[in-house]
Amino acid sequence: MAFVELRSIRKQFGDHVVLSDVDLSVEKGEVIAIIGRSGSGKSTLLRCVNGLEAIDAGDVIVDGVHVNDAKADLRALRARVGFVFQSYNLFPHLTVERNITLGPVIVKGLSAADAAALARQALRRVGLEDKAGAYADQLSGGQQQRVAIARSLAMSPALMLFDEITSALDPELVGEVLRVLEAMAREGMTMLLVTHEMNFARRVANRVLFMNGGRIWEEGPAAEIFGAPRTEELRNFLGAVLN
Repeated sequence: MAFVELRSIRKQFGDHVVLSDVDLSVEKGEVIAIIGRSGSGKSTLLRCVNGLEAIDAGDVIVDGVHVNDAKADLRALRARVGFVFQSYNLFPHLTVERNITLGPVIVKGLSAADAAALARQALRRVGLEDKAGAYADQLSGGQQQRVAIARSLAMSPALMLFDEITSALDPELVGEVLRVLEAMAREGMTMLLVTHEMNFARRVANRVLFMNGGRIWEEGPAAEIFGAPRTEELRNFLGAVLN
C-alpha cells in the first residue's frame, strides 16, 4: 500500500463542493507539488490528509491509519505528520529553542535536555543553530519560516505538508526557505507541497498535481506537466503564472 492514499475524497462547506472525487497515492520518499488557482481545493486537500478537515466521503489513509475513522488517534498521527503553514505560528514570547522543544516535551514526553538537543539538531538542518536563543520578532520572515520547519522536523515526522510557505515572504527571502526544502527532498523526506513557485516544482518534485474545480485535473512528472500540458485549463494556468 502507498504511504498516503486518498480514495474518492469529497469535501464541501455548505453547498459549496471544495473537493470532488479526489484520488491520490503517494509513495514513501516522494515529493509531490500541488499547483492551481486560488479556490481550487489545494489547501483543503492538505488539511484533509492529517484530519484538520473532516471529509464528507471517501477514505484518507496515512501509513496504514484511516484518518477519517472515528477511532483514529489523530494526535498520534499529527506527531508523525509535520504541517508548515503560510503564517509561521511561532510564539513571540518564547525563544526559538523553546518554540521547537514544546512539541517533543508535551507530545512525546521527552526531557528538556533531550528536546533541546533535538532542537539544536533541527536548527542545524535549516541553518539557524545560532538563533536558538533569539525571539521570533528578532528574526526575518524567512528565518521565522525556517524555524517553523525546524519545529516540525524536531518531531521526527514521516511526512511533511507545506501550504504556500513562501507566499508571505519578500522575494529575496524565498530562496533560503526553498533551499531547506530541497535539502529535505534529497534526504528522502516524503512531502506534499502546495506552492506557486513553479521553478521549484519543476526542479524538485517527483510529480506535479494541477488542481482545478476541486479535482486533480492533471498529474504527472514535472517535465510533462510544464512541457506538454494536455488540457486547456492547465495551459491557461501556466500561461498566466509563467509569463
